Amino acid sequence: MEFKDYYKTLGVDRGVNDQGIKAAYRKLARKYHPDMNPGNKKAEERFKEINEANEVLGDPEKRKKYDQLGSNWEEILRNKEYARQYTRPDFEWQGGESFDPEDFFEAFFGGRSSPKRERRGADIEGEIRLTLEELYGRTKKSLGLNVSGVCQYCNGRGTTSSSSICRGCSGTGRVSRRKDIDVTIPKGLKEGSKIRLAGMGEEGRGKKGDLYLTVRLQPHKCFTPEGYDIYCNLPVLDYEAQLGTDILVPALNGKVKLKISPETQSGSLLRLKGKGLPGSDGEKDGDLYFRIQIMIPKGLSEKEKELIKEFRSLREGREEDIRGSLF
Repeated sequence: MEFKDYYKTLGVDRGVNDQGIKAAYRKLARKYHPDMNPGNKKAEERFKEINEANEVLGDPEKRKKYDQLGSNWEEILRNKEYARQYTRPDFEWQGGESFDPEDFFEAFFGGRSSPKRERRGADIEGEIRLTLEELYGRTKKSLGLNVSGVCQYCNGRGTTSSSSICRGCSGTGRVSRRKDIDVTIPKGLKEGSKIRLAGMGEEGRGKKGDLYLTVRLQPHKCFTPEGYDIYCNLPVLDYEAQLGTDILVPALNGKVKLKISPETQSGSLLRLKGKGLPGSDGEKDGDLYFRIQIMIPKGLSEKEKELIKEFRSLREGREEDIRGSLF
């Protein structure tokens, strides 16, 4: 690693006064500011370098130490005792007789009490609301999240070169950003399942954290899930239940035919195997159950009423006492 020439970064001579440093910084900061260069990674890195240089040269004490460091920087990096003269008293030396130059500049110029170490970003937990059809079809779902990251205005320090609190992050060093992502719905999800998206969590120093989404199912107009199984109340006319028939019923992949056997009773459960939610690896697919609810026709004609009376007379004396268990 070469010595960081902060004067060169700001494009000024070493003899420049404080006003000259401030003017150069403002000019470059406006030119490379992320708001003026959306999506430009090179401009973003240049903006960070400019802020780092101004953080040192814009502070009289830090600038004085920086000028003293000069050409001795390589010797300082090799010699532990020598380096301690330039770092903070509470700087914690880790490792052998020398340490990484990045760690030294972080501790010396950034004002930190320990070397820069890789720190994984925090995991984020959230919820994703899905329909049963989306679970069944395993499609993609667009999702908007607010994710915390390093403030670009102060490079995570929380203060500006004048030691004022950064307005961009209110001194926290981190800001919340809107992030839109497309989530691929995997097989085997149900209410309460978790989806892990690696590297989609908060920014850290190096590796990002993960994003964990808990599945919450939206209410369905006719289906009620229980695990991978699905239940539906199915209205059936009394004569359909008495005589039996085939009817079209809803399923997650469209309409399917369901056989109603003769003399089907109200409350009976009819199953369509494997028509529920797809199971995860090692688990079978759920089933689709229809709970029969027998309905009585309305608006009977006189002829229909006469036929029902005739049917009743034919059944008299043959029916069981179906209400006997209530007494």
